[in-house]
Amino acid sequence: MGVTCLVRWKNATGMRDFTYIAENVTKSFHGKNTGSWSLAFKVFRDTDNRQSVSKDSKFLYQVSLTQRPGYVYCMVDGSVVVEVEKEMEMILSRLKNLWHLRQSVTIEGTSYEIGDFTLRVANILIGSTYKGLLLEIDYHPCSTPNTANEIFKEFIESIVPPTAQLSCEYEYNYETVGLSNNEFTIAHTGYQYMKLFKSDGLF
Repeated sequence: MGVTCLVRWKNATGMRDFTYIAENVTKSFHGKNTGSWSLAFKVFRDTDNRQSVSKDSKFLYQVSLTQRPGYVYCMVDGSVVVEVEKEMEMILSRLKNLWHLRQSVTIEGTSYEIGDFTLRVANILIGSTYKGLLLEIDYHPCSTPNTANEIFKEFIESIVPPTAQLSCEYEYNYETVGLSNNEFTIAHTGYQYMKLFKSDGLF
């Protein structure tokens, strides 16, 4: 599957900049529109601290991706990332005495194939609040985490304007959450989403 990099274009202006990316990719780089894609992100909070968020509150993050239908990726604060079957969502909904759904968001966009890259683009809407443009980039020839950073940087610079304010992390210590630092999987992408949403305060 290659390796993945996530970027949030913080000062994007909605469909105008979505169209900018689409036209740049298809006209300048001869990218091919391969259809729609989506992701769902949920945050649960332990019910012991339901009334207020304290330093003792625990959060469970859950990500589901179009690329891996039938599975979700979950992580509790300070724990490891696990891949579980999608039925886990129904199980969690029944564990209201343990976990309370705090926020849920579905992001939908368009996917493009550009040579060795797959680019997925979507506007980020949290409720009715616009939070920028999301870029998910797969680089297929590489499968080792943290080794294609310069390639990602060059690709990103080529598709966004110089005025774009970007939030992007290139280096991750995956072993701290139970993932391999030697072989990239979709679970790694799921963890990147958890990090992005948490560090950028998107929930």
